[in-house]
Amino acid sequence: MKSKGRYLRILTLLLVVAVLFCSCKKGDGNIPESNDEEGLVPVIATLATGETTNGGGSEKKRVALTLDDGPHNVYTKKIVDELSKYQYHATFFVLGNRVDGTSYSGGSAMIYAAEAGNEIAIHGYTHKLYFDKCSDEEYKSELSRTEKAIKDKYPAVSVRLMRPVGGRITNERVTESEYSIIMWSVDSEDWKYKYKSGDTDAAKKEKVDAIVNNVMNGVSDGSIILMHDIYESTYDAVVVLLEKLHSEGYEVVTVSELLGSDLHAGARYYREG
Repeated sequence: MKSKGRYLRILTLLLVVAVLFCSCKKGDGNIPESNDEEGLVPVIATLATGETTNGGGSEKKRVALTLDDGPHNVYTKKIVDELSKYQYHATFFVLGNRVDGTSYSGGSAMIYAAEAGNEIAIHGYTHKLYFDKCSDEEYKSELSRTEKAIKDKYPAVSVRLMRPVGGRITNERVTESEYSIIMWSVDSEDWKYKYKSGDTDAAKKEKVDAIVNNVMNGVSDGSIILMHDIYESTYDAVVVLLEKLHSEGYEVVTVSELLGSDLHAGARYYREG
C-alpha cells in the first residue's frame, strides 16, 4: 500500500508539472527558446481590482508596432511618413553604430522618427552579441554606447526601453536592468522576405502578402508586432498593414503608450496569449 501511495504521489506531481509547463508555453511562440520564462510580464496585465488594462485606458483595440535594426535613411523615414498619415506612432529599437555613423550614418533618420512623435529605444550597438552569452563588460558597452549615440544626436529623448538582440538575455540582467525589456508576440518574419535582385512585381507582392499575413493572422488587442525598418519589402508591407489595421479598428501606438503605468524597469514584457 505504501508503494502504491508513493506511486500516486509521484504521478500527481508529474501531472502538476505538465500542467504548469503547458501554461507557461501558452502564447510564447515568438519568445526565443533560450529564454527562461521566469520574470516575463504580460502586456495585458490583470490588476488587483480584477480589471484588465492595456496600459492606455483606450476603448479602441491597440497594438504596438516595433521596428528593429535601424535607423535607415530611406525606409525608416518612409515608414514614419506612413505612420503619420494615420496619426500613429511606433517604437524604433535602434543600433548605436547605425546612429553614430560608425557602421551607417542613420542619425538623421532617428531624429526624423523622434520628432514625428515616435519612440526611440535600445536594441544594441553592434548586433553581434547575445546578452545571455556576452561578458558583463561587453553587455554594459552595448547599452551605454547605444544610449550615448542616441542622446548625442537627440539629447531631448528619454530612453526607457531595450530589446536584446534575438530576445536573448539572462534573468539576472533583466532584473538588474535600468530599462524595461521588451519582447514581442507577433513576428512578421519580414527578414525572410527581403526583395532580391531580379524579383518581379508578382514576386514582390507575394513577399509583401506573406509579411502582412504573418501579422494579421496573429494580431489581437495588446499585441507587440516585430518588424525591421531596414528593408524595402518591410516598408511596402507596412503600407498595406497599417491600412488593414486601421480598417479593422486598431490603433497603432508606441510600447510605452500601450503599457502606460504598467511599464517599469527590470522586467520583461510580452503579450499574453
